[in-house]
Parts: sequence; C-alpha cells; structure tokens
Amino acid sequence: MKRPNRFFCALFFFVFVSFSSVCFSQGREMKDSTGLRAYLATRDDTLFIRYDSAYLLNKTTFTVYQEAYKRVRNGNLSNQKVLLAYDSLVSLQDRMLKAKEADYQFLKNNFDSLVTASNTFVNRTDVNVTAINQSLTRAEGNLNNIKALLDDSLQKLKAENKQRLKIAVKGFVVGVGVASLVFLIAK
Repeated sequence: MKRPNRFFCALFFFVFVSFSSVCFSQGREMKDSTGLRAYLATRDDTLFIRYDSAYLLNKTTFTVYQEAYKRVRNGNLSNQKVLLAYDSLVSLQDRMLKAKEADYQFLKNNFDSLVTASNTFVNRTDVNVTAINQSLTRAEGNLNNIKALLDDSLQKLKAENKQRLKIAVKGFVVGVGVASLVFLIAK
C-alpha cells in the first residue's frame, strides 16, 4: 500500500484549518452611524452593516482618506467650522430621530390604550343594550297583559251598565204600570 506523501498531508491540514477558522469566525455587527468609524476587518470576516451607508476600503485607500481627513481637520479654520457644523448637524438629526421615535412610541401606547378603552366601552354598552332590550321585552309583555285586563274590565262594565239599564227600564215600566193602576183605581 502506498503512503500519501507529505505534500498531500500538508495540503489536507491547511484546507482543514482554513475551513475550520472560517466556520468559527464571529460576524461583526455595525449599527452606529453617528460619526466616522473605522473597523478593522480581515479576509473572510462576516460584516453586518445595520445602517444606510458604509464604505469598504482597503488599507492603502483608507490611509489616503484618513490622512486627507486629518489634513482638512487640522488645516483651514473654515474647513474646521464646516466639519463642526456637519458633526453638530448629524448629532441634531440623531437627537431628532430619537425624539420622533419616543413620540411615536408615546402615541402608539396612547392609541393602544384608547383601543382597549373603546373595546371595553363597546362591550359594556352591548351588555347594557342587551339588558335594556330584555327590560323592554318584559315591559311590553306586562303592557299587553294590562291591556287585556283593561279590555276585559271594559267589557264587564259595559255588560253591567246594560244590566242596570235593563233593570232601570223594567223598574220604570213597572212604576208606570203601578202608577197607572193606582190612578185608575183612585178614579
């Protein structure tokens, strides 16, 4: 059996180490966009950029830009004023964004509490309307019973009035008959 030579063993070891180092590398997350930041990243590093703009430069280009920035920063007074104004504008914008986020959260919380209170009010109103509807149904039933009793009482009163009228007419007829008889006998 032929033994693998040292070159292939070294190549296998190198590939194994390079793949394992890539697997264990941690990603770097960049969230802060409030100023100029320089992050060192080597080959095969994972970068997560969580803001709107970023520039990736190699070391030589970065050095050129950094030197130019330092010359401008340390040089002309008007350039320094412009850079200070820019920095203050960036920080003002960040403060405004944070204030707007706080206002948004405040308004969102107020709206959520308003929705909760409105739902509670609607539920209570629904319960009250249901109770009122049941009370009206019972009152309507009671009114129908009272109406039936009143109709019955009116019919009884009419029948009793007819009976009294009949008795009065009969009494009048008997009285006229008796009076006529008395006058006839007396004459």
